[in-house]
Amino acid sequence: MKKVITSFIITSILFHTSYGQSKKTNSLETIVEFSLGSKVGSLRAVPVQIAKGKSAILMAYSADKDIDPWIEMFYPPTDKLKFALFNLEGKLLWKKELNNSTINGTWFTPIFPFDLDNDGIDEIYFVNNIDSIHILSYDHLRLEVLDSNTGESIGQWPWKRSVYGESNSHTYRNFIIGGYSNGEPVLVTAQGTYQRMGLQAWKKGMESRWGLIIEDDGLGARGCHMSPVVDINFDQTDEIMWGERCISIDDGSYLFIADKKEYNGHSDVIQPTLNRETNKWSVFTCRESGDKGKIKPRVVMFDDMGKRMWSDLELGHMDMGWTAHVNTDSLSILAFTISRGGKIAGPNGFFRTDVKEFAYNGETGKRIHLDFNAYNTVPIDLDGDGYHEFACAMGEQADRKVYDISGQVIADLGANAYLAMASKFMNLPGEQILCYYPDGAVKIWADKNAKDSKIARKRYASPNYILAQKLTASGYNLVNLGGL
Repeated sequence: MKKVITSFIITSILFHTSYGQSKKTNSLETIVEFSLGSKVGSLRAVPVQIAKGKSAILMAYSADKDIDPWIEMFYPPTDKLKFALFNLEGKLLWKKELNNSTINGTWFTPIFPFDLDNDGIDEIYFVNNIDSIHILSYDHLRLEVLDSNTGESIGQWPWKRSVYGESNSHTYRNFIIGGYSNGEPVLVTAQGTYQRMGLQAWKKGMESRWGLIIEDDGLGARGCHMSPVVDINFDQTDEIMWGERCISIDDGSYLFIADKKEYNGHSDVIQPTLNRETNKWSVFTCRESGDKGKIKPRVVMFDDMGKRMWSDLELGHMDMGWTAHVNTDSLSILAFTISRGGKIAGPNGFFRTDVKEFAYNGETGKRIHLDFNAYNTVPIDLDGDGYHEFACAMGEQADRKVYDISGQVIADLGANAYLAMASKFMNLPGEQILCYYPDGAVKIWADKNAKDSKIARKRYASPNYILAQKLTASGYNLVNLGGL
């Protein structure tokens, strides 16, 4: 194991039982700590393969909170977006500062490390605005690719446009995702969420592979703030979950459009979930809007062919959600979402009002009660047993605690901790947490007592898990690892 810079903050070891669950031991410590050297408002972190068998962490950050394109949330940037690559010991490898018009916002500037040329080393793809004056220029948007070892630009192409004549909130919804068709890498760029949408697939050398336009008046759901990629039918070809549409990454054809004739609204959450006993996928969706005023269920679990397994709630603006694997006498798959009233965002971050939590048995749809506040949590398997704990550090309204399924606090991530990555990205047992802090500090947390079970090792080795880690910097995909 590599020697790491250590700054130990060891929490008390807590023993607990819940729902007939066996006793577990958790002891988090800070294993790597360093500073970015400037104040941080929002930060995205994602693993990058910089050589065969060697990874690093790309961080994209600025002093601004995430900037949203909706005009009631948008505000002019006050700081330039920066890219910085660190090795796993916290050493800076390179840093790149972008111009004034490349906005630190998930939808303006998606980021996706991906090995499109299949040489064993990731490139870093992102959307750049080369017009340093006009921050909302679309004609000057470019798909740019960086050498992951140097940060130097090695390619640039005009960014496609699929949305015309719509509001800023509809226009500036950009995605970069990717996956594999029988081992061949396929990069996908996409635009839109709420009305007209477009996807374009690219192969090595940025040659066009296929394109797809989804018209606003077409049947089926609109897009989603998540764009997970999984091999849902185990045929060695990945599928894109574009909202409730399951699209083959090989040729852009549909495997299914869930609720095609019943629903054409917008889903806020799409969470593929693997049933470990049956080895079957299901898809958990939480819907933000209805379909042109008709009442439809807001929470639905579909099977791997897009058929409803269960549903709940006829009204409500659903916002955020996940699934997780737990090991109790009565529950194995946990599904969670919230409804909200209002939402405000700006230089101080995102705040939701009138939040109501809903938790379910993911297999049956039966509502259950959780003994902890799951709003702003992310599922994470800290001790390596194959089942999830819950880190509450996703936004301004989080309490910075880590909970087990019984609701017991097993760790405190510190005042003003913001979670940016929750997966297995270190050469250590269990999954790790990467948090950033407003003063520019970055801390990586791990459970010193973790031991990887057979279930956990199988999960980490899954191509779906490896790909999901890379998707965390393009859209709200951070929680998608919970269903794997």
